[in-house]
Amino acid sequence: MSRCRSQRGYALPLVFLLSMVVAFSLAMVVERNAAKSRNVQRQIESYRSHHAAKGLQEAISAWISTQNARSVADSLGENGHAMDITLPDRSVVSVFLRDGQGSMLEPQAAESAALADAQALKQRLDLLCRIDKLEIKDYVRPLGPFAISVNSAPQVVLTAVAEFLVGTNAAPEFVAKILDKRQQTSGRLQRTDLTAIGAEMGLPNEVRNRINSILSVQPELWYVTIELRGGSGVSSQRVTARYGGLVPIRANTGATGSSAWEQPGVFLTWEDLGVEYIDPGGNLP
Repeated sequence: MSRCRSQRGYALPLVFLLSMVVAFSLAMVVERNAAKSRNVQRQIESYRSHHAAKGLQEAISAWISTQNARSVADSLGENGHAMDITLPDRSVVSVFLRDGQGSMLEPQAAESAALADAQALKQRLDLLCRIDKLEIKDYVRPLGPFAISVNSAPQVVLTAVAEFLVGTNAAPEFVAKILDKRQQTSGRLQRTDLTAIGAEMGLPNEVRNRINSILSVQPELWYVTIELRGGSGVSSQRVTARYGGLVPIRANTGATGSSAWEQPGVFLTWEDLGVEYIDPGGNLP
């Protein structure tokens, strides 16, 4: 009798151990299958995003080809609206463009000739952001041209540039003149406006040339926002998806001085903005 009890007492730990091994093995199998499923889903999403970006790139190219010599800014409607594309399921893809060059280029992305300037500019911007308790990440970009668009740069970015170019004493006047002229021109400053500001302040030619190399009046980098609205069984006003990304669109100025727009490059960035993102397209879903 005692021998049977001893055998049962010995068998119970073995059964428990075997159960643990089986449970662990099942967990490993489930986790492996889940990992495979996640990997497949990522590949599918990457495939969809790649082809969506390529399709939109072609659509934007077609839109640009119809604008002739008009600038991109002059061709946009309210909130930067460029065009609508109606899909077979009756959903509508709306495309919006805005100047994407108003932020400062990260030094590691700058060409060697502009590296020192990019580093100095970011140091000043970092100091100003810490003073004003701002997030510097909101004012820098990881790629694109070195020049900063004077027509879309936030005041803190303009101040960092001004302090670098004309010194801390003259910077407030320089920024104030830019913002005033930007308001007068509805955000369409031209190179002659920057030249006039430099002349009014009595800036040396060397400084004026530096201004022209750091501040651009014609952006070559645009942020594209894509909204998908409606569809079968969905309200035509409801946003069901929203994406965005940076795309280069460069002016090609000929000998006559007129500008034609080159075909846009590939999307440099591509992100899912979510349906609650409301800038610049419009309403919440």
